[in-house]
This record gives sequence, C-alpha cells and structure tokens, in this order.
Amino acid sequence: METTKTILSVDDSPINNKLIEAYFRRDYTVISKEGGQQALDWLEDNMPDVILLDIMMPFMDGIEVLERIQANDRLREIPVIMVTAKTEMESIKATLSMGAQDYVKKPIDFTELQTKVLIAFQINEQKQEISKYKSYYDIHQGMIHAQRIQRSILPDYENFRRLFPKSFIINLPKHIVGGDFYWIQQSYHKKSIGLFDCTGHGVPAAMLTVMGQMELHTLSQNGNEVNAEQVFPLLSRKFSQILNTSGDTYTQYDGMDGVFCSFYPQDNILEFVGAKRSLVIIRKNNGQLIVDNENFEARISDADFSLFEILGDRNSISKESEFVEFTSKKIKIQQGDRIFLYSDGITDQLGGDQQKRLKRKEFFEKLLAIQNKSINLQKSDIFNWLEHWKQNNEQTDDILMIGIEF
Repeated sequence: METTKTILSVDDSPINNKLIEAYFRRDYTVISKEGGQQALDWLEDNMPDVILLDIMMPFMDGIEVLERIQANDRLREIPVIMVTAKTEMESIKATLSMGAQDYVKKPIDFTELQTKVLIAFQINEQKQEISKYKSYYDIHQGMIHAQRIQRSILPDYENFRRLFPKSFIINLPKHIVGGDFYWIQQSYHKKSIGLFDCTGHGVPAAMLTVMGQMELHTLSQNGNEVNAEQVFPLLSRKFSQILNTSGDTYTQYDGMDGVFCSFYPQDNILEFVGAKRSLVIIRKNNGQLIVDNENFEARISDADFSLFEILGDRNSISKESEFVEFTSKKIKIQQGDRIFLYSDGITDQLGGDQQKRLKRKEFFEKLLAIQNKSINLQKSDIFNWLEHWKQNNEQTDDILMIGIEF
C-alpha cells in the first residue's frame, strides 16, 4: 500500500498555512510550522517529502532555514520550494544556488504550486533511484538545471498576464524538461501568441524548443513583427537548414506542430494558422462565428455556449513542409469570446475506467461544461479533471494548454 506523502509548510502567516493545508490535505499529509526554528525542531525526528519554505519570516528567515537544511546530511536531499513575494528575486537566485529546487510567487497560484510539488516528488524518486550511480546522478542534476534554463526562455508569466489579463496557462512536461513551449509578441496594433509541440518529449524535444524559441527571437528582433501567414514557412526552412547539415544524422521528421494567432483589437479580427493543431473558440449563444467572411458551424453546443473548432493544415513545421504555404484564416471576434490552444498531450493521455486515450470529444465536452466559470477559474478545473482522468497511469506526453478571453 502506497504511503501518503508529507508536505511541510513553513510560513509565519497562519492564513497562508491554512490555505496550503486546505488545498493539499485531500491527497497529502500537511504539517504547518509558523517559524524557522519550529520547522527545524520538527525535522529532527521527521522526514517530509517536500518543504514549502517562506523567505520573509521574523527571527529566522527562509534563507537561514535552507542553509541549516543543506548543512544536514540527512535533510539536504529533501526538495525545497521557496515561497516568495515579487520583490525578492535576488533572494530567490541565492536560494536556488544554495540548493532550493524551485519557487512560487505570492499570491500563490495553487495549480502552479501543485504542479511543482508533483515535479518535486518525481525528481526526488528518480534521485533516490539513481544516486547509487554517480554518473547518472550527475546527469540528473544537469537535467534539473536544464529545466530552469528552459523555463527561463519562456515568456515571463506576469508579462503574459499583462498582455492577456483574462487567461491561464497549464504547462506539464512529461519529464523534467519538455517539448512544448509558447511565445508572445505585442505591437501597437496587434497581439500575437504561438503554442508549439515539438517532436517527442524529454531531452530531444527540449533541444527543439530551444531552436524554435531562438528562431522566433531572431525573427522578432529590432521591432520586426512576426506575421501569422509567414511564421510557419520561415520556421520550416530554418529547421531544414539547421537539422540537415550533417550526413551523420537523419532528422527528416523532427520538427513541431503548432498554433499561431494574431489579434487585431481595432478590427476585432483574429488571424489563425495551424500546423496539425486546431484552435478552439467558445462563444455565448448570441451569434454565429464568421471565418473568412463565411458562417462557421459549431462543433458542439449547449443551452448557453457554442464550441467551434477551426482546423489547421495537415503539415508539421519541418523539412517536409519547407516549401508549403500554410493557410491563414481570419475570424471575427466578439467581446467575451474565449480561445483555447493546446498540445496533443491532453487528448493522448491514457486513463479513465477503460484505460483509453482521452479523445477530443470528451475534452471539448469538459471545456463546454465549465464555461459558466470565469476563464481564470477554469485552470484548476481542467488540471484536476486531467489528474482524475489519468488515475494511476504515467503521463503520456508533454501537456501545454492556454486559455484566453477577449
């Protein structure tokens, strides 16, 4: 029988501790301590599976507590996630160099925190398994650092929320590093967002994400705008040039699927292009969707909302599509419309009572069922629903999903 994992929450605010207890107590044992010395006293006789450690505390701050933990041979392998205010980034850099695994900012996004706790459990289990083999242990530690580097090249979440105030992001790599990423750009007359799903997962896919991010950065340098109708052919040519320069390797089929959208607020037009990925739009039942000046039929509807799926092209972004022209579609947007971009890790996930893949139909029905909630509150619903669907199965692939309300 599997033992319930234990989370130690260290925060001088009783309210913060109570919130963490309330969120995690269904699945884990949560121990709360309101001071650093209290936590260290408890750790003398106990071993939690993860520690949530506030930085700003009286008498003994989180940095000193972390130093004490790292100096103890018995405790130093416990994953520590720092909890920080927005103004403490220098302190966060210091704690990461001292051995903290990750951090979350206040006010806490509990879905993000839960994701990082699950990753901490996974990393710790892998670390215990491979620690007996020094070379593998060094690789594992390098993977953790690679995860931080990969995360650092994603758009800052606060910038994302400034660009799209009503929105959410769910980002769940299958392994420590992943193959899904997103990209944003803003100019005076439009906002652009791209979601990309690279071939495979783990380290090979993570290498492709860096290539994709760097090329998008190059395309957008010096104030250049990335246009929806041009971005996929440009990326395809770049992938072909970079991945096929050596006769020693064969990377014919490596590349990305993706969705790219540009929103023009003055005209209320959304320009969409897809590479083996579709765009989902959900609208209140007060009018039809107009795509390229024609009425577009809903995929499914209920009494209050209609869900539309706009399909992308059947080509991936790769050498094979180096000279392909991807189709750009213009969609008339109304206030209150919600769009959803997602990688196929969601619909490929094994689970349910019959241990089958989650199909688009079930996913779309779930999306439609939660539209009575604000877009910001839908994140936890979808996250928990996916966890329930997965049951005891391993995650099948990287998962990335973005929801935005206009």
